[in-house]
This record gives sequence, structure tokens and C-alpha cells, in this order.
Amino acid sequence: MTSTTLTAHDSRYFRDVLGRFPTGVAIVTALDEHGAPVGMAVGSFGSVSLDPPLVEFMPARTSSTYPTIARTGRFCVSILAADQEDVCRAMASKTGEKFAGIDWHPAPSGAPIIAGALAWIDCTTVQEHEAGDHLIVIGRVDQLAELRSASPLVFFRGGYGAFTAPSLVAAPERDLIEPIRLAGLARQAMERLAKDLSMEVIAVGNVTGNTVSLAVADSPTGDYVPTGVGYRTPFAFPVGSVFTAWDEGAAVDWLPSEDAARRDGIATLERVRRRGWSVAIGDVHYDQLERSVSRLFAHDEAAPITTAMAGLSSSQFDLDLEPGATYDVRNLTAPVFGPDGTVALGLMVRGFSQHLDGSEIAAVADVLTRAADEVSRYIGGGAHVPPAGRGTTKTSHD
Repeated sequence: MTSTTLTAHDSRYFRDVLGRFPTGVAIVTALDEHGAPVGMAVGSFGSVSLDPPLVEFMPARTSSTYPTIARTGRFCVSILAADQEDVCRAMASKTGEKFAGIDWHPAPSGAPIIAGALAWIDCTTVQEHEAGDHLIVIGRVDQLAELRSASPLVFFRGGYGAFTAPSLVAAPERDLIEPIRLAGLARQAMERLAKDLSMEVIAVGNVTGNTVSLAVADSPTGDYVPTGVGYRTPFAFPVGSVFTAWDEGAAVDWLPSEDAARRDGIATLERVRRRGWSVAIGDVHYDQLERSVSRLFAHDEAAPITTAMAGLSSSQFDLDLEPGATYDVRNLTAPVFGPDGTVALGLMVRGFSQHLDGSEIAAVADVLTRAADEVSRYIGGGAHVPPAGRGTTKTSHD
């Protein structure tokens, strides 16, 4: 293998070498003094700070668009999807009407959000720094949202392309190193499951009092807002039954203290063991929990998630499934057993596109538990065996 070393002052070679580092592509927009949309394509957008929430982008000093954006003191960033290369080229154009043929709707600031973008971030400009032939613009994030699940557009080696990851694994925080290793061993099974079910598959772990999303496999055709790896939810009743159903010691602390609720919880764990999987049914409180988890992950806000969990009802989790009734299923989780016989991971599927009846839920659970059993065997554990005379994981549902 040969390599060439040239001075950094060779601008062409400088760009070639730095081009080996892929960057995302985003559109920075605003409204000019007449209320007309203005925008520019950037490959330099990134996060700066979580507290306070700050982002940055770096326009060229020669940009003819940035001065208009700067005068407004506000801007909105739309993160482009892989199928929006035409939008990028239009916004990078030096001539013509950039927004001709491009759909958009206003952010809270009024700045355009590009239709079809993966996410948007609405900001107030707080700082501007000189940096050679570019400027570094720092914005305080006022509001933001994810819009759809798809591959992002990236700039790499001088051209545009797509970044596609069949699965992602969380960053190795100290308490996650061993769980992440196990989740990494599950990736192939997770990717096949995501493709077969057209849903998101998540490897979750019980780590230091939290349920953590350790790895995520996305469906190429799924329609859902994706789960971020590393998300943590407090491990507390009624969430996390798959980790307590096979661990009497953990169940003692997990179950509620009030007698009637405790009896219901014990019956719930029995259903999970008998079925070999757990189920969560959605409602407004569950939606609030998911939003709170996102805020906790982004801003380390513990209070909203605590409040949201207090509103959850045990009747949403691992309930008796009535024949003929349909359910708004949010997720199903099956246990992955480690060599010591304990539940090492939970394999979860989410992203259901319609309500399901009991038999349809059991059919999805059958595919899920087979995949979880495969991972169990791969990491040296055993497959789930239901209690004698209680039905089987593959066919039973209450």
C-alpha cells in the first residue's frame, strides 16, 4: 500500500483528504425582510452543547445567502434524507429561485422546514466567529422535532450518497461495555428480524436501574420515528417485566408494595413466563413516556420521565388478550438468556402500523421469540421453555 504526503497548503489535496470523513447534509433557512424564503446547503452542521442546547454551522465568507440569514437573527436547519439530493443541489445553486418546486412549511420562527426532511431544528443566533475563509455560527436551539425514519444524505469523497446502517450499537459508556458486547452478537439476528417484520428491533438491557436501548436495527420499509441507541428508562413497575419474570430476586423489589397491585403484578409475571414474551399497549400516558424519554436523553431532564411513568397503568402491560379484541400494540419483548440462565437481553420489536388482535399479536411474538432463542443459543444460553402444562411460547396467548 502506498500513500502520498503533501503539504496542507495544497488546497486540492487538503479537500481530498478531509473528504474521507463523511459529513451530513443540511439546509439552513430563514425568511428575508420581505417574508420570502432563503436557504443554503451546508455540510458543516453539528451539535455544540447539551446545556444549553447549542448547534453550529459554518458558512463561507463569500456566501451571498448567509448575510440575509444573519440579519434575521434566526435560522432553521432541515436535515436532508438520502432521496433529497435534488433539494441539496437547488439550495447550493448560485443562480435562479432556490425554492422553486420545493415544498416547505414554517417552523415556529417562520423559517422554512423542508418537506421530507428527517428532522428540523429551529434556532436563535447567539454567536458568530471568524475562522479563516469561513464563519462559525452558533445557534441556541429553541424547538426541534424528528419527522421520519430514512437514511440521511451524506457528502463523501466529493460526492453525495446515502448512509445506511442495518443496525447501530450504543456508545461504550462504562456500565454498558458488557451489555453492548452481547447486543453486538445479536445484530445479525436483529437485522433479519427487522427486515422480516418491517419493524424496528431493539436489544434492551437492564443496567444500573435502567432499561437501556443497546442496539437498534431499522426496517428498510418501516414508518416510525426511530429509537436512539443509549436511551434509558427507569427500571420500575410496570415497565421491564421481561427482566423480572425469570428472576425472583429482582421481582421482589420491582413489584408494587400495595397488596392488590402486588397480586396483579405477580399474575402479570406468570403470564410473561407462560407466553415467553411481554407486550405493551399504548395510550396517551405511554405517548407521554416516549416523549419524556427523548427529552431525558437530549437534555438530561429527569423530572418529566418520572411524572410520565407515574401515569402508566399496569393494565397496559402484559394484559390478558381478549378474543376478537384489537390492541394498539407499542412493543413486544422476548428474553435472551445468557449462559448463567438469567435474562441477558430483551429483544424488542416496535413500529406497528395498525392495531392487532390476539392471534396476530401471537404470530408476531412467535417470530420474535424464535429470533430471541437463536440469540440465546449463540451467546451460550438456552431457549425459553414454558412451564409444563401451561401452553407453549409459540402458540399460546391469553
